[in-house]
Amino acid sequence: MTIKYSIVIPTRNRAEYLPYAIKSVLYSTRKDIELIISNNFSSDATQEILSKITDPRLKVIAPDKTLSMSGHYEFAISKAKGEWITILGDDDAVMPYIFESLDQHIQKNPQIDIISSIRSYYFWKGCEEHYKDAVINYFSSSKTKLRSTKKDLMSVLKGSRSCFDMPQLYTTCIIKRSLYNEIKVNSNGYFYHSIIPDMYSVVAICLSRDQYLRVEEPLFWVGTSNKSLGISNRIYKDAEQFGSNSTNKNMHFPRKISDEVSHLLHSSGFGPMYIFECILKSPLKNQIFNLNKLRKVVLCAILNIVKKRDKLDQKHLIKEITINSRKYSISKKSLYFCALNLQILNWYLKFKKLLSINFYINRFNLSSNSYKLISNDRSKFPTILDAFNAIAVALKKNKL
Repeated sequence: MTIKYSIVIPTRNRAEYLPYAIKSVLYSTRKDIELIISNNFSSDATQEILSKITDPRLKVIAPDKTLSMSGHYEFAISKAKGEWITILGDDDAVMPYIFESLDQHIQKNPQIDIISSIRSYYFWKGCEEHYKDAVINYFSSSKTKLRSTKKDLMSVLKGSRSCFDMPQLYTTCIIKRSLYNEIKVNSNGYFYHSIIPDMYSVVAICLSRDQYLRVEEPLFWVGTSNKSLGISNRIYKDAEQFGSNSTNKNMHFPRKISDEVSHLLHSSGFGPMYIFECILKSPLKNQIFNLNKLRKVVLCAILNIVKKRDKLDQKHLIKEITINSRKYSISKKSLYFCALNLQILNWYLKFKKLLSINFYINRFNLSSNSYKLISNDRSKFPTILDAFNAIAVALKKNKL
């Protein structure tokens, strides 16, 4: 049978979360899907858990040596056979309706090979320090839109759009395998060229296509746990420890970063820096960006973000910005003037968005085409599968 959808889960020592991600995918009765789990030399109960699953749609693989995150992603996704592929985090989950919804979007937009969805969050127990008592945040509507990859990418570089709100080869987005293979061919045989794979995939995808389909119906649960790399500096330690195992030189750890500074840098607020770094590392040919002008835009975007940080953060980060601006002959006056212009632009965009959101909410208050689930009650939703089941129940009651 031809495989239509491949869900790939690269994992390492996440046995407490992995079973829920697996169950969310295998909940579907469809035969045209495959679930590939690549075990990157886990030392916990991961292999024992995998050995007990007999579903023929599950394929368990393993690299021949411990790989860094990007290297492991490259290895795992290369084993997928589906027409459409994505990587699912091992503390994440898919939605119970994902494959049927994808069928509909693909049928309506046969020319599209990138489908990106709004994010819905599940916060695992243990990350309260960062997210307080939040457990579930889910909002869904029937709205869809064809968006420009280049315009949205520039918006991230300017600081007016979140890098996590972009198409990527990771939870929240799915792409055609033919696009993945095309990017590899155009990138010296490797898809990834950065130690931060999700952010690099944003750049690779956006430089390779002009449009993507954005859907406001969540297709995945984004799970956040105390082991998530996004709330720590583990990604740097991972690259430092295992990057040398890769034959791709961009997978090597670039330089020593102190724990204090890397924690400051590894923050969702610094999307412009991540995306710009990935553009610099990408071998994909593009003529749309002037790197010198782009560098100034990014420094200014980061400067605006820094202003919102406490004084200790500002001291480290403004020093880094100053060093970089001098290196590329950008005057302090010019930098601050550009930063002010960007800030005014972002204020205008946020105000415009606020007006549209109010209209959007009012319109959907009168409609049955939206569904919202927000909860701080962990006793009702102890695992991400409980959140998954809540959506499945709502689906059966025709609330979705």
